[in-house]
Amino acid sequence: EMKMHYTKIWFGLFAILGSLGGRDCRPASGSLEAMQLGDFMLGGLFPVHQSFKIINTTSSPIQHLSLLPVPSDRFTVSRLIQSLAMIEAVEAINKPPMLKDLTFGYKIMDTCSDVTTALQHTDIFMDKNSGRTNSLFQAVIGEYHSEVSIAVARYLTMGYMPQISYGSTAGVLSDKTRFPTFKRTVPKDDHQAKAITEILRYHNWTWIGIIATDGDYGRYAADQLEAHANSKNIYVSYRVVLPDFLNDESLDSKLNETIKKIESTSKVQVIVSFAKSHHMACLFEKLTPNASGRFWIAGDSWSTSLDVLNNRSLNEVGKILGIIPFSGDSSHFIRYLDNLDLNPDSQSNNTILQHFIKGELNKSRTTKEIRETLKKAVCPSAVFSVGLTVSFVANAVKDICSRKTCRGGFDIQRSELNDALASTMFTMANEKYSFSNYGDLDTGYDINIWEAALENNAEGIKNVGLRTVARYMIKNESIRVISRCSSSCPPGFRRVFSEDKPICCYECAKCPVNTFSNKTDAGECIDCPKNFWSKENSTICSPQTPIFLSWKNEYCITILVFACLGLLLTLIVTLVFLVKHDTPVVLAAGGPISILILLSLLGTFTSAILFGGKPTCIQCQIGQVLFGLSFTLCISCILVRYFKVLLAFQNESAAKRVMKKLFLPYWIIGICVLIQGIICGLWLWLKPPKVLEDSVIRSELIIQCDEGSLLFFGLMLAFISLLALVCFGFAFLGRKLPKCYNEEKCISISMLIYIISWVVFCPIYANMVQLIKYKSTVQMVVMLFSAYGILICHFMPKCYIILLKSENNTKEFFKSGIREFTRRFRKSSRGLTDSKKFVFNYAKFSCQYNPV
Repeated sequence: EMKMHYTKIWFGLFAILGSLGGRDCRPASGSLEAMQLGDFMLGGLFPVHQSFKIINTTSSPIQHLSLLPVPSDRFTVSRLIQSLAMIEAVEAINKPPMLKDLTFGYKIMDTCSDVTTALQHTDIFMDKNSGRTNSLFQAVIGEYHSEVSIAVARYLTMGYMPQISYGSTAGVLSDKTRFPTFKRTVPKDDHQAKAITEILRYHNWTWIGIIATDGDYGRYAADQLEAHANSKNIYVSYRVVLPDFLNDESLDSKLNETIKKIESTSKVQVIVSFAKSHHMACLFEKLTPNASGRFWIAGDSWSTSLDVLNNRSLNEVGKILGIIPFSGDSSHFIRYLDNLDLNPDSQSNNTILQHFIKGELNKSRTTKEIRETLKKAVCPSAVFSVGLTVSFVANAVKDICSRKTCRGGFDIQRSELNDALASTMFTMANEKYSFSNYGDLDTGYDINIWEAALENNAEGIKNVGLRTVARYMIKNESIRVISRCSSSCPPGFRRVFSEDKPICCYECAKCPVNTFSNKTDAGECIDCPKNFWSKENSTICSPQTPIFLSWKNEYCITILVFACLGLLLTLIVTLVFLVKHDTPVVLAAGGPISILILLSLLGTFTSAILFGGKPTCIQCQIGQVLFGLSFTLCISCILVRYFKVLLAFQNESAAKRVMKKLFLPYWIIGICVLIQGIICGLWLWLKPPKVLEDSVIRSELIIQCDEGSLLFFGLMLAFISLLALVCFGFAFLGRKLPKCYNEEKCISISMLIYIISWVVFCPIYANMVQLIKYKSTVQMVVMLFSAYGILICHFMPKCYIILLKSENNTKEFFKSGIREFTRRFRKSSRGLTDSKKFVFNYAKFSCQYNPV
């Protein structure tokens, strides 16, 4: 069995050599590789060089060209570290062997970051010239770049060979219908785009630039980032796509265009780059002072490639934040580097490392310095993801060999290994790892900040190191960078957007009066709540000062004094009339009806008082209705009383006899009050008076009674005015009555006071805009004028006679007045018969004293 085992190893070696020698075109003849034989062979694809040259190996144009890398200026130490990580992982598995006496081997090849070169190497791993259905190689580890992995995956799918990438993050590779054998140990770009979007949103960077290379990785990552960013109201000012190949003739002009774009967009301080590391190195070399100092967010394609700075210092370039897949413990790999033999002659089986060592020695660097350079280029996440690829294959093979006898790679079918990889789960450092149904491994992301170390004066360069600050999100780092299309609108302002610009580009407009905003970048100003107000550009609303006819107000106090005085005078007059109820003056004034008039005046004065203080709906309704009913009662009593006097002194006629029969004084008074009551009832039912809160001055809230319905308010006043006009007409007709019964002047003056007061009141009341808080005051004054007009004109002269001119308050005085009126009437009468009848009426009336 042991003999057969070694025979298979030698057979595999001959198969590899045969595949190399049997090709007309030898693309790998000048390429770098590392190889170690084992029972189970792994192919490795690493872009150690970033470009290649096409060299004609013969003068004959018929013969093919050979592709050679350019090691002098395109060698990537970080990719060399990843290849060494694969070697270290294989050696770790072999050291105590997981598969008893069986070992793993590898063949690592440099793809030069080129699809064609990678496919030519993949052809070796497929071993298609051997004619076998299986191969010495069980799986392919790599490639790093997504566009290369896509091409390799398409090729490997034809032979159903497993491929595990340690760096390809393009989302399209998760499509198992197109890439059934592809798996990876890093998250896909969609997760990276989400992580970057969260960083942008957290720091409020809403106006960014994007730089990407024209490959599957760059295009997909940029598309995903823009989509996720737009959903968070983060927008892209510019997006530059650089040619994918460094030897592209348009690369230089595109880099210059990028520099000009950065210079012309000073507000874009944050740039997200999904370009390759050497593209970024070329870009940083061309940075001008106006394009420097930006904040760079590095995609995982160059987030750990410190050599992109080249001869630039970190301070010149700006700040760099790197997004890298989550890493595990890399201390074992550091120990591996510490024990690595750096003698180039000892690395004949690893021409990649040999080439690097020779290049460093040619620069007169010591072995210690070379080792430090290697250790400095270690990225834990890169080492971790490469180690995971080897661990997955090893555990899958172990699972297969636990169910059957394995003597080497030829005993395992490719489909068998694919199925085993899909179901493999293992634990490492207390973490469980397994592929998803899409062949992905979501390990999450680390966020690294590049920071400058102390200056090395001897070498004249600045060293840069990586510091892991968080998983997924930076919260505690003091990053003072503003990348916004428009500055933040402070509280008191709102954002005003333009239709032709992204929503992150806006103007700041002050919040108008009675609105406010209390946060930065408010989209709309908030209306102040009811009974609150604010000035322009306010951050808060202040309570409005309630303004009403307070009892402490000087106007209200003055009106209250006059109203109370009116009440007092009315009560005094009522008392006088009650005490002297049987005297001729009281009887001539109407007797009981005069008491009704005085009681109605009490209601009028009271209604005026109800409009003072802070109003309520009940108070407003009672005040308006009480005035309407009480003053209607007052005017109707005056009308009835004086109409009776006129009727008594009229000549006998058929019309007079009819009017005497129809004249029912208390019925007339009741009907007038009833009509006014119907008007007020409909008013209260349909649209009653209410409390109105209005603001003429922003800081004031005017609280006063509102009529509710101007129609019913006008009808109420119009009905009273109609009664007043009738009274005025009766006064004109009775201007020649006996002096003791003639109240023409009193009635005329009091009715004129009422009519003029309310005629003047209506336009003033309706047009009080600036002085709206005095509307109630005006109505109260007019009410008092009306009441005082009747009280003074009708009752003050009678009280004067009762109290001070008692000699005029006798029957004889009234009879003498009637006789005098009769004498004058006889002289002016035209016929004796009519004169006798009229004198008879006077005599009859003079015996009654009470006109009612």
